[in-house]
Amino acid sequence: MTLIKAKKQRSKPQAPSNYKLRCTNDFVFKSLMTYDPKIGKRLVKDLTESIRDYVVDKVDLTSTELLTEGFQAKDIRLDICARLTPDRLIDFEMQCGSNKMEIPNRSAYYAATLVNRPDNKGLAYTALTPVDQLFLLDFDFPAKADQPEKAIHVYQLAEILDHDILTNLISVVIIEMKKIIQMNHSYEELSRAEKWCWFLERYDEEHSDSVVVRLVEEDEIFKEADSVMKRMSSDPAMRDAAFEHNRRMMDMAQLRYEGKQEGLAEGIEKGIEKQRLETAREMLRNHCNDQLIQLCTKISLQQLEQLKKEIVSGFSQTEDYSEQSH
Repeated sequence: MTLIKAKKQRSKPQAPSNYKLRCTNDFVFKSLMTYDPKIGKRLVKDLTESIRDYVVDKVDLTSTELLTEGFQAKDIRLDICARLTPDRLIDFEMQCGSNKMEIPNRSAYYAATLVNRPDNKGLAYTALTPVDQLFLLDFDFPAKADQPEKAIHVYQLAEILDHDILTNLISVVIIEMKKIIQMNHSYEELSRAEKWCWFLERYDEEHSDSVVVRLVEEDEIFKEADSVMKRMSSDPAMRDAAFEHNRRMMDMAQLRYEGKQEGLAEGIEKGIEKQRLETAREMLRNHCNDQLIQLCTKISLQQLEQLKKEIVSGFSQTEDYSEQSH
């Protein structure tokens, strides 16, 4: 009998018992809107109408695999993409801890790619499906000097001086959730969009935030969102997946940070080395002895000899040119 040794499978990371699902985790946000499809459509409808003032008759969640295999472009995986009736495509992206300076170009790239979807191919330009690209930020966006407290920003292609709108085919909406909370409005002053931002930013299973408590107690939509979050939290597979996603994002951020630090350190070191060689070159031109040059600049004997050759070569070329000119 031949015994086949089973391969040891790598165990998946398990979420700690005290791990809490947060809506600002993009995986959790996406799951909130898709875990229960019927409730999810109602949540997306209400969130869309509250932010964009649309009257939405129907919501169909579409594939978040935006680019087909082999498409030569940056890969994109959307959080929540929905086709609305009347005809419009809307994409919600939860952004936590991203580089705030990349958001403008990133949002434009996402929106342009959505316009370029296969179902728009071959249509007349007037028949193209309009796109709304929404970014929910868990960090501050560069403030406008004349409107420092503005938290919801809507952009379209417009004439620079007169601000005439060229087209409504693409709209980009950037929402600063933290700033809405920092403005410290009372519950009664909150708009529908601000209530959504407050829920997404401050929700936890214990309902430790007083505004979230009122939202869940008094509003059917947020009551449904709370019920989905509780079901997700009691699902071990969901908790483990959210924990693993969060851990992977933190690892990627750390790698990017370390890469930048290494690059910065390498650049500084190269700058110092360049300055040492330049100083040594100047000392050679002033006929300083080798020992003094090495003592002052810390360059190696090999580097010093190379500099001497370069200087002699430079002198020779200068003399040749001088003789030719005469």
